[in-house]
Amino acid sequence: MTMSNDDSPRCYFAVYADPTAPGRVTIEGGRFGNRNMPKNMDVGDMVLLYCTSSYAGYAKSVPGIGLVTAVNHGVKAFWYDYLAFDQPVPLEFVRFAVTDDDAIHVANIRREWLFQISRESFRAVVLATRLKSRGQKSLAVQKLL
Repeated sequence: MTMSNDDSPRCYFAVYADPTAPGRVTIEGGRFGNRNMPKNMDVGDMVLLYCTSSYAGYAKSVPGIGLVTAVNHGVKAFWYDYLAFDQPVPLEFVRFAVTDDDAIHVANIRREWLFQISRESFRAVVLATRLKSRGQKSLAVQKLL
């Protein structure tokens, strides 16, 4: 059965840059804000957390996922529990693994810092690695996989 991107939980791709720059946060910090935050984002949604080349230690990779725990559309921010992968997934693999529609957005990550992706794309990236702690894997992620 194929599910649309509007079915809950939804999947997103968030882009993090150099966390030492003023006003920036770390992926481990569990918070993300963006003026173009999707109106349909909600608690329980899942986010691939991508780090740009300026992010030391995780450059050009997805080191983990965020399970959304709170959303404030008024301030255009969301909070999440961070689940790290055993090994970050390189951007080259992400580009190969996502659907053609999602690949268009991934190709524009310099301009798009937060966007919805298909469950198929999310699943492909998550299956490329393992979560560091089996105990951390939530029911939402288990159902998706």
